[in-house]
Amino acid sequence: APGKVAFGLMANEQLASLQRDFAPHLELQPPTDRVGVQLRPRANPTNYSDRKAFDPTGVLSADEATGMAELEALEARGLELCSALYTYRSIARALPTAGGDDENKRAMYLTSFEVLHPHVQRVKELMYYKDDAVAKFCASLALCTGPGSDGLLLALSRVFDVVAVLDSIKDTKACLSNDLSVYKRAFAHCRADVTNADAIFNSNNALQLFLAEKGPLLSALKAAVHRLPGAEESICAMAHLCAEALEGGWCLLPAERHRMLRACACLVWLLDCPAGGGPNAFLSRKLRRDRLGRLFKVSPVVPLYGDMHANLPLILRRCPNFSPAAAAELLPHSRREMESLTGSYDVVAAAGSLRSLVVDYTASLPALLRRADALGGRGAGRGEG
Repeated sequence: APGKVAFGLMANEQLASLQRDFAPHLELQPPTDRVGVQLRPRANPTNYSDRKAFDPTGVLSADEATGMAELEALEARGLELCSALYTYRSIARALPTAGGDDENKRAMYLTSFEVLHPHVQRVKELMYYKDDAVAKFCASLALCTGPGSDGLLLALSRVFDVVAVLDSIKDTKACLSNDLSVYKRAFAHCRADVTNADAIFNSNNALQLFLAEKGPLLSALKAAVHRLPGAEESICAMAHLCAEALEGGWCLLPAERHRMLRACACLVWLLDCPAGGGPNAFLSRKLRRDRLGRLFKVSPVVPLYGDMHANLPLILRRCPNFSPAAAAELLPHSRREMESLTGSYDVVAAAGSLRSLVVDYTASLPALLRRADALGGRGAGRGEG
């Protein structure tokens, strides 16, 4: 025992000596500048530059890798359009009304045209995006025939969700049509002074029809998808893969989970066609409606973009073959289920309980303050301040 004590004392002395000798050199100083890190992983940092190597393995074909690279670029472009469209505000409202003599009016119209032109061109990018999205989506969907297409299906679901979000934002922006009307009026008065006037005139007419249509991107995509052979199997596989991701906890962030839920609901709409025009999503044996219904009943309302939200039951009600009886597997059908779901996300439903909590806290606050005074807490706090 004495030997152990002596050994312990010696070890402590050696440790103290080491600390005295090396501690000043091992001190870690905090960084002077804050380091910002963005926790957003890149799905494809190399843009599948090694896609040719997958061909002999059978895991992923070069065509599928090329399609995934194109879809990821299309998704990034669509997200930029979402941001530009969501933050768009009316420009025409700030422009003065043309007045004075003809020369002054013409100069004012030309100035208004020059001010509005770059903003209207940004809106036209949405119209051009529709054609690119439909073409690349259908080309990639036609490749989803083998067992190794899960990565391609997930890339398709991300692009499909971006298209749905763009349609929703576009339909809420009445200022787009107002700005286009003022832009066309100004263009009509200064057409002789504008280069490429005929091309601008044709694109203006096309944009007017595009803005007047409700949900033009999804409508064009649906019409094109159902012209493909085997579209029903591919759409169902995409919906089931999104459901598997939700059930298996694949989603790292809430935004990813919300995207999967939106995609599932919109894919049911994409699958459903009018009578005689294609498959019926509520009767199709290839679609696991009970599996999707469990997800919809837990999260019927999810965030869409910014302060916007997506109502999944409302998306399903837009299906051509929707009826309460046909959608019993997908939607809550009893009054108790609907009330419990509403209480899980609706702030208004919780207003009564929140008010009672405020009343209870307000009533107990004076007693808590008197108790703090008795213990010297409030006085000590004021003295320290």
